[in-house]
Amino acid sequence: MSTTTPIPSTYRGLLFTSSSEPPTISTVDTPVVSAGTVLVRPLRSAVVQYISQILTGGNPRGYRYPLPLIPGSATIGRVLATAADAINLKVGQLVFVDPVLRARDGSGARILHGMNSFDPSETAKSMMENEWRNGSWGELVRVPVENVHPLDETRLLAGGLGYGIDDLGFLSALMVTFGGLRDVDVRPGETVLVAPATGYFGGAAVHVALALGANVVAMGRNETILGELKSLAEKAYPGSRLAVVKMEADLAANQAAIEAAATSVGSSTGNVDVYFDISPPNLSSSSHIKAGVLSLRPGGRMSLMGGAARDVAFPYVQIMLRNLRLQGTFMYTPQQVDELIKLVESGRLKLGKDAAGIECAGVFELQDWENAFRVAAQEGRAGRYVLLAPNGRDAS
Repeated sequence: MSTTTPIPSTYRGLLFTSSSEPPTISTVDTPVVSAGTVLVRPLRSAVVQYISQILTGGNPRGYRYPLPLIPGSATIGRVLATAADAINLKVGQLVFVDPVLRARDGSGARILHGMNSFDPSETAKSMMENEWRNGSWGELVRVPVENVHPLDETRLLAGGLGYGIDDLGFLSALMVTFGGLRDVDVRPGETVLVAPATGYFGGAAVHVALALGANVVAMGRNETILGELKSLAEKAYPGSRLAVVKMEADLAANQAAIEAAATSVGSSTGNVDVYFDISPPNLSSSSHIKAGVLSLRPGGRMSLMGGAARDVAFPYVQIMLRNLRLQGTFMYTPQQVDELIKLVESGRLKLGKDAAGIECAGVFELQDWENAFRVAAQEGRAGRYVLLAPNGRDAS
């Protein structure tokens, strides 16, 4: 094991014993750093806007997790200790911790560390209940070495692009949408429809698509946020083409609006090359989904990354006649994590309020979890996000 800092025998974390009772800050044993693992000190962990529907109120989203549990999420942290086989990671190194843990037995089982086992397989259940039970909402977290991705601190922070640790907290939202856009091979000059684009992940998808060189049609119900997206895109990505579309209830109206917007950003046919869908559970029956599919050119691609709670009616014959491709993506691959980090480190994909209008709405310590959940629900949307600071706001 490589370490220059004494490893405490215990650490504090935000421990949930019920989804109907408040958590407590509890002391738990520090896990052993075994082969293939890394111990990280979390600095900033993401808090999604619907977190209260997962960990409180009886878990209405139905996530699968064992109790008691220290939850987790994507995290910016520093390496505290490594196993001997983690030769490329150094103690003190700034890293991005990917919360998607993948089984090493070839079963394809995946879990969100400290949050959801998703599939009911025995492998996923065992991962969640045993080796990888506790996530990053504590002073320490143990993760597989392949989930720890180095960040170029010199390039990203004060000496280079000038970002702060809080700015890096938005990497998690960008990472998710990058996975879906890369899986459908978005190319420079193509036209991408993002719908809905006004939420936490939808807004991130707009930034990623623009950074990849695409022309973007951003569709949503909140016209104020749509206006912000348009002005911020012009500031962050000069020369880019972005049009915004108000989402309507009527299918024909949505189709016409998408066609007009696609034409305005350069589509000669009024069609789009890619439709990136990130619909939340309550929009399963919304007409914008069918309108988005019908807006695709022959040979176009649709990326499904949303959380539609019910089955969605797709225009079967049109999908067949147009040779459309519908691609479902859960999160991203380890390779895509490294690609996204390089895109940010290159300066092509912007972070921060000044560069991209992306603003952290609050950084909360563990004892202030309730306010973190409340602000995330109120402020979590395109260009706004909330973070937990498991080791305190002043930790660096």
